[in-house]
Amino acid sequence: MNEIGTFEIAHRFRGPPQSGNGGYTAGMIARQMDGPARVKLRKPPPLDAPLRLMRDGDTVNAYAGETFVASAEPASVSIELPQVPDAAGLEAARETFLEEAASHSIPGCFVCGPKRTPEDALCLFTGPVPGSPVNADVWVPAEDYAGDDGLVRPEFVWAALDCPTAFALRHGDTKLCLLGSLAVEVHRRPTPGERLIAMAWKQGVDGRKNYADGALVDAAGEVVAASNAVWVELTDPDMIAAIRAGA
Repeated sequence: MNEIGTFEIAHRFRGPPQSGNGGYTAGMIARQMDGPARVKLRKPPPLDAPLRLMRDGDTVNAYAGETFVASAEPASVSIELPQVPDAAGLEAARETFLEEAASHSIPGCFVCGPKRTPEDALCLFTGPVPGSPVNADVWVPAEDYAGDDGLVRPEFVWAALDCPTAFALRHGDTKLCLLGSLAVEVHRRPTPGERLIAMAWKQGVDGRKNYADGALVDAAGEVVAASNAVWVELTDPDMIAAIRAGA
């Protein structure tokens, strides 16, 4: 394996209190890949600590010290897009999310945490759309999410496709799941200020594994990016308690 770089996850981009948001972390690793990729998270990504990226053929692995944190590999992403919610459905979905915000398991999450503000987080509050299997919210990327080319950086596209797939499982506060893997295909990177719909829907359950798909859709109804996610239900009571206590 050859080392190809390092990066750190700033505290701003946390998911659980002491680890990086899964989608953001996956997107940072996937920047080293050409085309659609799947990132598998093996350990909670540490905050404010160097992560080494090592290339092994078509795979890129991330290590914190000697701890194997995540791996990225080429992937094929496939979705069947449900009906895109209208304005009334989106408003109702967000209202439902906020009504239930007090039971949010990780309220400080960069993507979906109700204790965060739009000045420093995505604030994607993807509640259930009435009469639909879709959870959704509007996302207008901020200027500071842009790269040098003026387009939204890939890691923020990945982040926006992360947490919505968790809420699409519709477990409420009965189960706590963490991201196991995320596969993303970015058809085009959006521009800051562009109005997008972040939407996700459940695909199925296999034991502790929960499957959901997601998409970012633009004003023309075109898919900007798509995702296939696997969420793993936590069963360790000590881990669940630690996450909820520190959230």
